[in-house]
Amino acid sequence: MLQGPLGPFFADLSVAFANLSIETHRVCFNKGDWHFALADKVVRFERSHDAWAEWLDAYITDNKITAVCCYGDSRFYHREARKVCAERGLPVFCLEEGYVRPGFVTLEEGGNNANSRFPERFREEKLSEVATPAAAPINDVFRFQFWFATLYYIVKDWRVFGFRRYRHHRTGNWATEMLAWVLAGVRKNLITRWRERGLTDRLVAKKQPLFFVPLQVAVDAQMVYHSPFRSVSEFIDTVLRSFAAHAPEGAHLVIKHHPMDRGFHHYGKMISRLSRGLGCEDRVTYCFDVDLGQLLAVAAGCITVNSTVGLQALERSVPTLMLGKSMVADAGLTSSAPLDEFWAGAGEVDAPALDRYKRLLTMHTQQPGSFYRNRDIAAEGCARAIGAALRDVPVKNV
Repeated sequence: MLQGPLGPFFADLSVAFANLSIETHRVCFNKGDWHFALADKVVRFERSHDAWAEWLDAYITDNKITAVCCYGDSRFYHREARKVCAERGLPVFCLEEGYVRPGFVTLEEGGNNANSRFPERFREEKLSEVATPAAAPINDVFRFQFWFATLYYIVKDWRVFGFRRYRHHRTGNWATEMLAWVLAGVRKNLITRWRERGLTDRLVAKKQPLFFVPLQVAVDAQMVYHSPFRSVSEFIDTVLRSFAAHAPEGAHLVIKHHPMDRGFHHYGKMISRLSRGLGCEDRVTYCFDVDLGQLLAVAAGCITVNSTVGLQALERSVPTLMLGKSMVADAGLTSSAPLDEFWAGAGEVDAPALDRYKRLLTMHTQQPGSFYRNRDIAAEGCARAIGAALRDVPVKNV
């Protein structure tokens, strides 16, 4: 096991593997990993990042490793691990937040999101119907995630005991991370709760076409590695300019900030300045906490890079355009119109195909549970699924 979700989930996963008599090795890259680590064998990687692939290759040989597990497939250490394992024919099991939310986490072999094999198998009808898992009844996850993140970043940056060459996938340190989460709480509870009171009702009551734009987390792999945009700001700029030039007269654009990026970025001034310059300021709303279901019920279209909201929009028969690499787009379920044409001719959603897609997606990629609360549910499900897959996968161990 390489890096996992913030907190002790990979420790729980080790316990679940032990219950199945599967031996585990945990590689720690920083003190935060080390603090939460639990496995049959816990090791530290403290060399420079350019030595990682060679070190991992040797470790696999020396310890007769038969599979690798990681959270997120696009971090530097995980990208390199996938290359090493591909050369050896070893399976890599990649975990991610649930494609179907709430109550699920994602588990796939080979990669997630744009690297997932699911869309191709869906298009080629290579997926069989199996039992559909039920979502776990889990809520109030944010509080647990907040404290795990805070502790992880505090410990990660305490480098007295090594890990001086670690290369993290996010900028900042424990102080900036903690301050961002505190700011997120302030914005949610003391600012937007009052500023946006009644906003959903006002938007729903508008008598013009409403287009919905959910933003990504700025450092999300879907934004950094799987989109044509250098930043969320560039994505906003592209969408706003197209909206101003090509959307029907009177159409309204709602740009919703990602809840997990609330304390790290704010695009209000940029959106106000740009929309004012484009002459559409009174037709653009930037918000944080509007009711997603109510907005999608009246939306004429949804535009995103590659957000799980896109799938929710399609489920409500809202034509959706994804501007980054996307599983749903690869499966042929999103609009194929260019952005400038989408405003006037978004097309229709293929409801039967979408229903089959979500059903098979849940069957083949989702495990009930959460990485942060009542973690044993997800840990046990993931361990059983990986254990079952390994019994059927021939491994070429060099």
